[in-house]
Amino acid sequence: MYIQKIKMKFLVFIIFCLSIIACGSHSDSSFDDDINSSRAQTVMITSDTIYITASGENMSEMKFDKKVIRVPANKAITIALINKSSDATMPHNLVIIKKGSANQVGQGGCKYKENAYVNPTDTNVIAHSPLVQIGETEYFSFITPSIGTYEFICSYPGHWSLMKGEFITEKS
Repeated sequence: MYIQKIKMKFLVFIIFCLSIIACGSHSDSSFDDDINSSRAQTVMITSDTIYITASGENMSEMKFDKKVIRVPANKAITIALINKSSDATMPHNLVIIKKGSANQVGQGGCKYKENAYVNPTDTNVIAHSPLVQIGETEYFSFITPSIGTYEFICSYPGHWSLMKGEFITEKS
């Protein structure tokens, strides 16, 4: 019961933050990634919790186990981010962002260690997880944005250029 109250308060907070973010600017830069590769793994939400694994023992191996995440638009979901790395330099997070803003969000978050390397005033950020240490799992909940194509990245310094994918919201 106590955990449900905390989740509800967090969800209300996220909705409030999303309403503020929705009024922000929009970046329309191109998204140059190998997401359209036929080998890219896609997950379609079938429950209210999506499990995503971050792995890799060094900078060249780090990755998410999903390249594309498809979810219903305007729906409350929870993402469980699992960090399967074993190297102490491999904490990860998952940040849902407006398409084309990975560079800005990744570089802009470097000063915000206390906020999981996410600038709390960045209007390109839709939602983000806490920083997940090696061998741990963190959950975060939010309301998915309106129908469209967004991105997800790990904004830990130096990770965002390799750890990324598409976050697609669709009609329910």
